[in-house]
Amino acid sequence: METSETKKILIETTNEYFESQDFNEKANEDTVLFGKESVLDSMGLVNVIIDIESRFLDEGYEISLTSEKAMSRRNSPFRTISTLAEFIEEQVTANEAIDE
Repeated sequence: METSETKKILIETTNEYFESQDFNEKANEDTVLFGKESVLDSMGLVNVIIDIESRFLDEGYEISLTSEKAMSRRNSPFRTISTLAEFIEEQVTANEAIDE
């Protein structure tokens, strides 16, 4: 899976959540998911994470965004859609290497 495809899935999933909550926002790769500038509260972030994990599972990729690896990073992978895409790509690549 390419990073552009990963970002597309993240943007679509985040926009679906925004629409379901009547947020007047449109996600892009610079959308802040976590922190002071985020439109999401903690429950919103949890919902988006669950939706993202489900969406990737539907695509045939098993990822875990709530793993110790994600939570213990010095820089949170949840800062923006771009940083989350990079983290997901690391997981996908690692899982593909295990499967080989």
